[in-house]
Amino acid sequence: MATELPSKTFCILPWIHLSTRPNGHMRVCCTANASSVGPTNDKVHGGEVGVLKNADGKPANLNHTDFLSSWNNDYMKNNRLQMLAGSEPPSCTKCYKEEREGHRSKRQWETEYWSKRVDVNKLVAETQDDGSVPPHIAYIDMRFGTKCNLACVMCSPHDSSLWIPEWQKMYPNVQNETLKDTMQWGSKGQENGASYNWHKNNPQFWEQLWEQIPNMKQLYFAGGEPLIIEEHYAILEECIKRGYAKDMEIRYNSNGVEWREDLFELWSHFKLVRFHYSVDAIEDRNDYIRYPSKWERNLEAFKQLDNDTPGNVEITIACAVQALNIYYIPEFLKWKLQHGFKKINMWPFGAGGVNYHFVYHPPHLNVKILPTWFKDEIEAKYEEFIPWWKQNWQLGVPEWHKGKVTEEQWLNADYGIDRLRGMVRFAKSEDWSRRLPEMKEYLELLDKQRGTNFYTTFPEMKDIFRDI
Repeated sequence: MATELPSKTFCILPWIHLSTRPNGHMRVCCTANASSVGPTNDKVHGGEVGVLKNADGKPANLNHTDFLSSWNNDYMKNNRLQMLAGSEPPSCTKCYKEEREGHRSKRQWETEYWSKRVDVNKLVAETQDDGSVPPHIAYIDMRFGTKCNLACVMCSPHDSSLWIPEWQKMYPNVQNETLKDTMQWGSKGQENGASYNWHKNNPQFWEQLWEQIPNMKQLYFAGGEPLIIEEHYAILEECIKRGYAKDMEIRYNSNGVEWREDLFELWSHFKLVRFHYSVDAIEDRNDYIRYPSKWERNLEAFKQLDNDTPGNVEITIACAVQALNIYYIPEFLKWKLQHGFKKINMWPFGAGGVNYHFVYHPPHLNVKILPTWFKDEIEAKYEEFIPWWKQNWQLGVPEWHKGKVTEEQWLNADYGIDRLRGMVRFAKSEDWSRRLPEMKEYLELLDKQRGTNFYTTFPEMKDIFRDI
Protein backbone atom coordinates (compact mmCIF):
# COMPACT_ATOMS: atom_id res chain seq x y z
CA MET A 1 0.00 0.00 0.00
CA ALA A 2 1.38 3.38 -1.02
CA THR A 3 2.29 5.81 1.77
CA GLU A 4 -0.05 8.79 2.04
CA LEU A 5 2.02 11.96 1.72
CA PRO A 6 1.33 15.10 3.76
CA SER A 7 0.89 17.33 0.68
CA LYS A 8 0.89 17.24 -3.11
CA THR A 9 4.25 19.04 -3.24
CA PHE A 10 5.98 16.95 -0.57
CA CYS A 11 9.42 15.53 -1.24
CA ILE A 12 11.07 13.31 1.34
CA LEU A 13 14.63 14.47 0.63
CA PRO A 14 14.74 17.63 2.84
CA TRP A 15 13.96 15.34 5.82
CA ILE A 16 16.63 12.70 5.17
CA HIS A 17 19.21 14.02 2.72
CA LEU A 18 21.96 16.53 1.97
CA SER A 19 23.78 17.00 -1.32
CA THR A 20 27.19 18.52 -2.00
CA ARG A 21 28.54 20.35 -5.01
CA PRO A 22 32.13 19.63 -6.13
CA ASN A 23 33.19 22.98 -4.63
CA GLY A 24 31.75 22.13 -1.20
CA HIS A 25 28.45 24.03 -1.46
CA MET A 26 25.58 22.18 0.19
CA ARG A 27 22.20 21.99 -1.49
CA VAL A 28 18.77 20.49 -1.01
CA CYS A 29 19.52 17.77 -3.59
CA CYS A 30 21.45 17.35 -6.83
CA THR A 31 18.41 18.42 -8.85
CA ALA A 32 17.93 21.69 -6.98
CA ASN A 33 19.59 24.73 -8.49
CA ALA A 34 19.00 23.54 -12.06
CA SER A 35 20.23 26.67 -13.76
CA SER A 36 18.00 26.76 -16.82
CA VAL A 37 14.81 26.01 -14.96
CA GLY A 38 14.36 28.57 -12.27
CA PRO A 39 15.69 31.91 -11.13
CA THR A 40 19.19 30.85 -10.08
CA ASN A 41 20.20 34.38 -9.27
CA ASP A 42 16.85 35.62 -8.06
CA LYS A 43 17.71 38.00 -5.21
CA VAL A 44 14.30 37.46 -3.65
CA HIS A 45 15.33 33.90 -2.86
CA GLY A 46 18.96 34.70 -2.07
CA GLY A 47 20.56 33.81 -5.40
CA GLU A 48 21.75 30.36 -6.43
CA VAL A 49 18.40 28.78 -5.72
CA GLY A 50 18.81 25.27 -4.30
CA VAL A 51 22.12 25.97 -2.56
CA LEU A 52 21.75 26.19 1.23
CA LYS A 53 22.37 29.67 2.66
CA ASN A 54 23.84 30.83 5.94
CA ALA A 55 22.31 33.66 7.94
CA ASP A 56 24.37 36.19 5.95
CA GLY A 57 22.81 34.94 2.69
CA LYS A 58 26.05 33.38 1.47
CA PRO A 59 26.21 29.72 0.42
CA ALA A 60 26.75 27.14 3.15
CA ASN A 61 30.06 25.61 2.14
CA LEU A 62 31.85 22.72 3.82
CA ASN A 63 35.12 24.64 3.86
CA HIS A 64 33.76 26.94 6.55
CA THR A 65 30.21 25.92 7.51
CA ASP A 66 29.37 23.39 10.18
CA PHE A 67 27.98 20.30 8.46
CA LEU A 68 25.16 19.71 10.90
CA SER A 69 24.17 23.33 11.48
CA SER A 70 23.28 23.56 7.80
CA TRP A 71 20.81 20.78 8.31
CA ASN A 72 18.52 23.12 10.19
CA ASN A 73 19.46 26.52 8.82
CA ASP A 74 16.67 28.90 7.79
CA TYR A 75 16.89 27.90 4.13
CA MET A 76 16.37 24.21 4.84
CA LYS A 77 13.63 24.84 7.41
CA ASN A 78 11.69 27.10 5.05
CA ASN A 79 11.95 24.49 2.32
CA ARG A 80 10.32 21.88 4.57
CA LEU A 81 7.57 24.24 5.76
CA GLN A 82 6.65 25.23 2.20
CA MET A 83 6.31 21.59 1.22
CA LEU A 84 4.14 20.77 4.22
CA ALA A 85 1.91 23.72 3.32
CA GLY A 86 1.52 22.38 -0.23
CA SER A 87 3.51 25.15 -1.93
CA GLU A 88 6.47 24.74 -4.29
CA PRO A 89 9.86 25.85 -2.95
CA PRO A 90 11.86 27.77 -5.59
CA SER A 91 14.73 25.29 -5.20
CA CYS A 92 12.51 22.50 -6.49
CA THR A 93 11.16 24.13 -9.65
CA LYS A 94 12.81 21.56 -11.91
CA CYS A 95 10.86 18.62 -10.52
CA TYR A 96 7.50 20.36 -10.51
CA LYS A 97 8.02 21.53 -14.10
CA GLU A 98 8.91 18.02 -15.25
CA GLU A 99 5.81 16.58 -13.61
CA ARG A 100 3.53 19.11 -15.27
CA GLU A 101 5.16 18.26 -18.59
CA GLY A 102 4.46 14.55 -18.23
CA HIS A 103 7.85 13.34 -17.00
CA ARG A 104 8.52 11.36 -13.82
CA SER A 105 10.68 13.58 -11.59
CA LYS A 106 13.39 12.92 -9.04
CA ARG A 107 10.96 14.11 -6.33
CA GLN A 108 8.53 11.38 -7.31
CA TRP A 109 10.88 8.44 -7.60
CA GLU A 110 13.03 9.36 -4.58
CA THR A 111 9.93 9.81 -2.40
CA GLU A 112 8.51 6.49 -3.57
CA TYR A 113 11.85 4.74 -2.96
CA TRP A 114 12.49 6.17 0.49
CA SER A 115 8.89 5.92 1.72
CA LYS A 116 9.45 2.15 1.77
CA ARG A 117 12.59 2.53 3.91
CA VAL A 118 11.77 5.26 6.42
CA ASP A 119 8.58 6.25 8.26
CA VAL A 120 7.22 9.39 6.56
CA ASN A 121 4.63 9.96 9.30
CA LYS A 122 7.37 9.89 11.93
CA LEU A 123 9.47 12.37 9.94
CA VAL A 124 6.54 14.78 9.71
CA ALA A 125 5.63 14.32 13.38
CA GLU A 126 9.20 15.17 14.42
CA THR A 127 9.15 18.40 12.40
CA GLN A 128 9.06 21.43 14.70
CA ASP A 129 6.91 24.50 14.07
CA ASP A 130 9.97 26.33 12.67
CA GLY A 131 10.73 23.48 10.21
CA SER A 132 13.68 21.98 12.10
CA VAL A 133 14.09 18.20 12.36
CA PRO A 134 16.47 15.91 14.28
CA PRO A 135 19.91 15.55 12.66
CA HIS A 136 19.51 11.97 11.52
CA ILE A 137 20.70 12.11 7.94
CA ALA A 138 19.90 8.86 6.14
CA TYR A 139 21.25 9.68 2.69
CA ILE A 140 24.06 11.94 1.52
CA ASP A 141 25.31 12.87 -1.95
CA MET A 142 29.13 13.13 -1.90
CA ARG A 143 31.02 15.01 -4.64
CA PHE A 144 34.70 15.18 -3.77
CA GLY A 145 35.92 17.85 -6.16
CA THR A 146 36.09 17.75 -9.95
CA LYS A 147 38.77 15.14 -10.65
CA CYS A 148 37.58 13.43 -13.83
CA ASN A 149 38.92 11.52 -16.82
CA LEU A 150 36.35 12.79 -19.33
CA ALA A 151 35.28 16.15 -20.73
CA CYS A 152 31.71 15.34 -21.76
CA VAL A 153 30.10 17.71 -24.26
CA MET A 154 27.43 18.77 -21.74
CA CYS A 155 29.86 19.24 -18.85
CA SER A 156 32.13 22.13 -17.79
CA PRO A 157 35.09 22.95 -15.51
CA HIS A 158 32.57 23.31 -12.68
CA ASP A 159 32.31 19.49 -12.62
CA SER A 160 35.27 18.08 -14.57
CA SER A 161 38.98 18.84 -14.19
CA LEU A 162 39.56 17.61 -17.75
CA TRP A 163 37.37 20.45 -18.99
CA ILE A 164 39.73 23.12 -17.63
CA PRO A 165 42.19 23.16 -20.57
CA GLU A 166 39.23 22.83 -22.97
CA TRP A 167 37.53 25.86 -21.44
CA GLN A 168 40.73 27.91 -21.40
CA LYS A 169 41.14 27.40 -25.15
CA MET A 170 37.49 27.77 -26.08
CA TYR A 171 36.06 30.55 -23.93
CA PRO A 172 38.11 33.45 -25.37
CA ASN A 173 36.74 32.60 -28.85
CA VAL A 174 33.03 32.63 -27.92
CA GLN A 175 31.19 35.45 -29.72
CA ASN A 176 27.54 34.94 -28.74
CA GLU A 177 27.00 36.95 -25.56
CA THR A 178 24.37 34.61 -24.12
CA LEU A 179 26.63 31.63 -24.73
CA LYS A 180 29.53 33.51 -23.18
CA ASP A 181 27.45 34.19 -20.08
CA THR A 182 26.37 30.54 -19.85
CA MET A 183 29.96 29.33 -20.08
CA GLN A 184 31.52 31.70 -17.56
CA TRP A 185 33.82 30.22 -14.94
CA GLY A 186 35.33 33.33 -13.48
CA SER A 187 35.30 32.21 -9.85
CA LYS A 188 37.13 28.93 -10.58
CA GLY A 189 34.77 27.36 -8.03
CA GLN A 190 36.18 29.47 -5.21
CA GLU A 191 33.44 32.02 -4.50
CA ASN A 192 32.64 32.65 -0.83
CA GLY A 193 35.41 30.40 0.44
CA ALA A 194 34.53 27.43 -1.76
CA SER A 195 37.18 25.09 -3.08
CA TYR A 196 37.30 21.93 -5.17
CA ASN A 197 39.62 20.57 -2.46
CA TRP A 198 37.10 21.17 0.33
CA HIS A 199 37.32 17.53 1.46
CA LYS A 200 41.08 17.66 2.05
CA ASN A 201 42.54 18.87 5.36
CA ASN A 202 39.01 19.33 6.72
CA PRO A 203 38.88 17.42 10.02
CA GLN A 204 35.56 18.99 11.08
CA PHE A 205 33.76 17.58 8.05
CA TRP A 206 35.18 14.10 8.48
CA GLU A 207 34.43 14.07 12.21
CA GLN A 208 30.80 15.05 11.63
CA LEU A 209 30.43 12.63 8.72
CA TRP A 210 31.51 9.72 10.89
CA GLU A 211 29.13 10.88 13.61
CA GLN A 212 26.32 10.52 11.07
CA ILE A 213 27.46 7.29 9.42
CA PRO A 214 25.56 5.06 11.92
CA ASN A 215 22.33 6.77 10.72
CA MET A 216 23.20 6.40 7.03
CA LYS A 217 21.14 4.09 4.91
CA GLN A 218 22.71 5.22 1.64
CA LEU A 219 25.88 6.97 0.44
CA TYR A 220 25.75 8.37 -3.08
CA PHE A 221 28.98 9.10 -4.95
CA ALA A 222 29.18 11.31 -8.03
CA GLY A 223 31.81 13.61 -9.37
CA GLY A 224 33.93 14.50 -10.98
CA GLU A 225 34.41 10.79 -11.46
CA PRO A 226 34.07 8.98 -8.12
CA LEU A 227 35.91 5.81 -9.14
CA ILE A 228 39.21 7.69 -9.55
CA ILE A 229 38.86 9.75 -6.34
CA GLU A 230 40.86 8.42 -3.40
CA GLU A 231 38.48 9.57 -0.66
CA HIS A 232 35.68 7.45 -2.13
CA TYR A 233 37.72 4.30 -1.56
CA ALA A 234 38.77 5.48 1.90
CA ILE A 235 35.10 5.78 2.94
CA LEU A 236 34.26 2.29 1.64
CA GLU A 237 37.22 0.80 3.52
CA GLU A 238 36.34 2.63 6.73
CA CYS A 239 32.65 1.61 6.55
CA ILE A 240 33.75 -2.01 6.19
CA LYS A 241 36.28 -1.69 9.03
CA ARG A 242 33.70 -0.13 11.41
CA GLY A 243 31.06 -2.74 10.60
CA TYR A 244 28.52 -0.40 8.93
CA ALA A 245 28.79 -1.71 5.38
CA LYS A 246 26.45 -4.68 5.83
CA ASP A 247 23.55 -2.33 6.65
CA MET A 248 24.30 0.34 4.08
CA GLU A 249 23.45 0.97 0.43
CA ILE A 250 25.89 2.78 -1.82
CA ARG A 251 24.95 4.39 -5.11
CA TYR A 252 26.97 5.89 -7.95
CA ASN A 253 26.90 7.91 -11.08
CA SER A 254 30.04 6.94 -12.95
CA ASN A 255 31.42 6.97 -16.48
CA GLY A 256 32.91 3.50 -15.93
CA VAL A 257 36.16 4.28 -17.74
CA GLU A 258 38.44 3.01 -14.97
CA TRP A 259 38.27 1.71 -11.41
CA ARG A 260 40.54 0.26 -8.76
CA GLU A 261 41.23 -3.46 -9.06
CA ASP A 262 39.65 -4.29 -5.69
CA LEU A 263 36.42 -2.31 -6.24
CA PHE A 264 34.14 -5.33 -6.72
CA GLU A 265 35.54 -6.99 -3.60
CA LEU A 266 34.85 -3.83 -1.58
CA TRP A 267 31.32 -3.74 -2.95
CA SER A 268 30.67 -7.30 -1.77
CA HIS A 269 30.64 -6.11 1.87
CA PHE A 270 27.70 -3.72 1.44
CA LYS A 271 23.97 -4.41 1.75
CA LEU A 272 23.28 -3.13 -1.78
CA VAL A 273 25.23 -1.34 -4.51
CA ARG A 274 23.33 0.59 -7.19
CA PHE A 275 25.72 1.53 -9.99
CA HIS A 276 24.34 4.03 -12.50
CA TYR A 277 26.58 3.65 -15.55
CA SER A 278 26.56 6.91 -17.53
CA VAL A 279 26.14 6.06 -21.21
CA ASP A 280 24.14 8.26 -23.57
CA ALA A 281 24.48 6.67 -27.00
CA ILE A 282 26.32 3.91 -28.85
CA GLU A 283 29.45 3.80 -30.97
CA ASP A 284 30.77 7.08 -32.41
CA ARG A 285 27.96 9.12 -30.88
CA ASN A 286 29.04 7.91 -27.45
CA ASP A 287 32.63 8.94 -28.20
CA TYR A 288 31.47 12.41 -29.26
CA ILE A 289 29.23 13.03 -26.24
CA ARG A 290 31.45 11.39 -23.59
CA TYR A 291 34.70 12.73 -25.03
CA PRO A 292 37.38 11.32 -25.10
CA SER A 293 35.92 7.93 -24.13
CA LYS A 294 36.06 5.03 -26.59
CA TRP A 295 33.13 2.73 -27.29
CA GLU A 296 35.44 -0.29 -27.12
CA ARG A 297 36.05 0.48 -23.43
CA ASN A 298 32.31 0.83 -22.87
CA LEU A 299 31.75 -2.65 -24.30
CA GLU A 300 34.44 -4.06 -22.02
CA ALA A 301 32.94 -2.29 -18.99
CA PHE A 302 29.45 -3.59 -19.83
CA LYS A 303 30.84 -7.14 -19.88
CA GLN A 304 32.67 -6.74 -16.57
CA LEU A 305 29.73 -5.09 -14.80
CA ASP A 306 27.26 -7.66 -16.10
CA ASN A 307 29.35 -10.76 -15.37
CA ASP A 308 31.88 -10.01 -12.64
CA THR A 309 30.07 -7.90 -10.04
CA PRO A 310 28.79 -9.55 -6.83
CA GLY A 311 25.14 -10.51 -6.42
CA ASN A 312 24.39 -7.45 -4.27
CA VAL A 313 25.17 -5.10 -7.18
CA GLU A 314 22.48 -3.61 -9.44
CA ILE A 315 23.68 -2.05 -12.69
CA THR A 316 21.60 0.51 -14.55
CA ILE A 317 22.38 2.56 -17.63
CA ALA A 318 21.93 6.23 -16.72
CA CYS A 319 21.26 8.15 -19.91
CA ALA A 320 21.59 11.95 -19.89
CA VAL A 321 18.96 12.96 -22.45
CA GLN A 322 19.91 16.07 -24.38
CA ALA A 323 19.62 17.66 -27.82
CA LEU A 324 22.40 15.47 -29.25
CA ASN A 325 20.95 12.07 -28.37
CA ILE A 326 17.17 12.27 -27.94
CA TYR A 327 16.66 11.40 -31.63
CA TYR A 328 18.82 8.28 -31.25
CA ILE A 329 17.27 6.79 -28.10
CA PRO A 330 15.46 4.04 -30.10
CA GLU A 331 18.79 2.79 -31.51
CA PHE A 332 20.24 2.82 -28.00
CA LEU A 333 17.28 0.90 -26.57
CA LYS A 334 17.31 -1.64 -29.39
CA TRP A 335 21.04 -2.25 -28.91
CA LYS A 336 20.55 -2.69 -25.18
CA LEU A 337 17.57 -5.04 -25.48
CA GLN A 338 19.27 -7.20 -28.13
CA HIS A 339 22.51 -7.50 -26.18
CA GLY A 340 21.17 -10.05 -23.72
CA PHE A 341 22.45 -8.57 -20.47
CA LYS A 342 21.80 -10.63 -17.36
CA LYS A 343 21.59 -7.84 -14.77
CA ILE A 344 21.89 -4.42 -16.43
CA ASN A 345 18.58 -2.55 -15.92
CA MET A 346 16.98 -5.82 -14.93
CA TRP A 347 15.64 -4.88 -11.53
CA PRO A 348 11.88 -5.37 -11.24
CA PHE A 349 9.60 -3.45 -13.53
CA GLY A 350 12.28 -1.49 -15.34
CA ALA A 351 10.84 -2.57 -18.68
CA GLY A 352 14.31 -3.60 -19.75
CA GLY A 353 15.02 -0.06 -20.92
CA VAL A 354 17.46 2.49 -19.52
CA ASN A 355 17.22 5.20 -16.87
CA TYR A 356 16.68 8.67 -18.29
CA HIS A 357 17.35 12.11 -16.87
CA PHE A 358 17.36 15.42 -18.70
CA VAL A 359 20.31 17.72 -19.21
CA TYR A 360 19.34 21.21 -18.06
CA HIS A 361 22.70 22.87 -18.07
CA PRO A 362 24.05 23.93 -20.47
CA PRO A 363 20.71 25.23 -21.81
CA HIS A 364 22.05 25.15 -25.37
CA LEU A 365 21.97 21.33 -25.18
CA ASN A 366 18.55 21.01 -23.53
CA VAL A 367 16.09 19.03 -25.70
CA LYS A 368 13.71 22.00 -25.76
CA ILE A 369 16.15 23.88 -28.01
CA LEU A 370 15.43 21.68 -31.03
CA PRO A 371 13.21 23.15 -33.78
CA THR A 372 9.57 22.09 -33.79
CA TRP A 373 9.82 20.19 -37.07
CA PHE A 374 12.67 18.08 -35.68
CA LYS A 375 10.74 17.33 -32.48
CA ASP A 376 7.96 16.05 -34.74
CA GLU A 377 10.47 13.76 -36.44
CA ILE A 378 11.61 12.48 -33.04
CA GLU A 379 8.01 11.74 -32.07
CA ALA A 380 7.38 9.90 -35.35
CA LYS A 381 10.56 7.88 -34.88
CA TYR A 382 9.56 6.88 -31.34
CA GLU A 383 6.10 5.82 -32.49
CA GLU A 384 7.72 3.76 -35.26
CA PHE A 385 9.98 2.07 -32.69
CA ILE A 386 7.27 1.23 -30.13
CA PRO A 387 5.69 -1.63 -32.17
CA TRP A 388 9.12 -3.30 -32.37
CA TRP A 389 9.52 -2.94 -28.58
CA LYS A 390 6.05 -4.42 -28.02
CA GLN A 391 6.84 -7.33 -30.32
CA ASN A 392 10.18 -7.99 -28.61
CA TRP A 393 9.29 -7.01 -25.05
CA GLN A 394 10.50 -10.28 -23.54
CA LEU A 395 14.07 -9.43 -24.54
CA GLY A 396 14.12 -7.14 -21.54
CA VAL A 397 12.64 -9.57 -19.02
CA PRO A 398 15.23 -11.20 -16.74
CA GLU A 399 15.09 -14.91 -16.03
CA TRP A 400 13.65 -14.38 -12.53
CA HIS A 401 10.65 -12.50 -13.98
CA LYS A 402 9.81 -14.72 -16.95
CA GLY A 403 6.24 -15.95 -16.64
CA LYS A 404 5.53 -13.59 -13.72
CA VAL A 405 4.68 -10.35 -15.54
CA THR A 406 2.40 -9.46 -18.42
CA GLU A 407 3.34 -7.48 -21.49
CA GLU A 408 1.24 -4.56 -20.28
CA GLN A 409 2.90 -4.53 -16.85
CA TRP A 410 6.38 -4.61 -18.33
CA LEU A 411 5.97 -2.04 -21.06
CA ASN A 412 4.12 0.41 -18.80
CA ALA A 413 6.77 0.20 -16.10
CA ASP A 414 8.77 3.23 -14.95
CA TYR A 415 11.13 3.19 -17.93
CA GLY A 416 8.73 1.74 -20.46
CA ILE A 417 6.70 3.24 -23.27
CA ASP A 418 5.05 5.93 -21.16
CA ARG A 419 8.45 7.25 -20.11
CA LEU A 420 9.62 7.24 -23.74
CA ARG A 421 6.62 9.25 -24.86
CA GLY A 422 7.01 11.50 -21.83
CA MET A 423 10.41 12.62 -23.11
CA VAL A 424 8.81 13.83 -26.32
CA ARG A 425 6.10 15.65 -24.38
CA PHE A 426 8.80 17.30 -22.29
CA ALA A 427 10.76 18.39 -25.38
CA LYS A 428 7.61 19.86 -26.93
CA SER A 429 6.42 21.61 -23.78
CA GLU A 430 8.50 24.73 -24.54
CA ASP A 431 10.17 26.19 -27.62
CA TRP A 432 13.75 27.26 -26.95
CA SER A 433 14.79 27.29 -30.61
CA ARG A 434 15.82 30.94 -30.28
CA ARG A 435 18.95 29.53 -28.63
CA LEU A 436 19.98 27.40 -31.62
CA PRO A 437 22.68 29.93 -32.60
CA GLU A 438 24.31 29.25 -29.22
CA MET A 439 24.25 25.51 -29.82
CA LYS A 440 25.68 25.92 -33.33
CA GLU A 441 28.57 28.14 -32.21
CA TYR A 442 29.30 25.92 -29.21
CA LEU A 443 29.52 22.71 -31.25
CA GLU A 444 31.54 24.28 -34.07
CA LEU A 445 34.07 25.73 -31.63
CA LEU A 446 34.30 22.40 -29.83
CA ASP A 447 34.71 20.48 -33.09
CA LYS A 448 37.51 22.79 -34.24
CA GLN A 449 39.28 22.31 -30.93
CA ARG A 450 38.81 18.55 -30.59
CA GLY A 451 38.99 17.46 -34.21
CA THR A 452 35.46 16.06 -33.97
CA ASN A 453 32.60 16.71 -36.42
CA PHE A 454 29.01 17.12 -35.30
CA TYR A 455 27.66 17.04 -38.85
CA THR A 456 29.17 13.65 -39.70
CA THR A 457 28.56 12.05 -36.30
CA PHE A 458 24.91 13.13 -36.18
CA PRO A 459 24.02 13.39 -39.90
CA GLU A 460 20.27 13.20 -39.27
CA MET A 461 20.56 16.46 -37.33
CA LYS A 462 22.53 18.50 -39.86
CA ASP A 463 19.48 20.53 -40.92
CA ILE A 464 18.53 21.77 -37.44
CA PHE A 465 20.61 24.90 -38.09
CA ARG A 466 19.27 25.50 -41.61
CA ASP A 467 17.40 28.69 -40.66
CA ILE A 468 20.35 30.25 -38.81
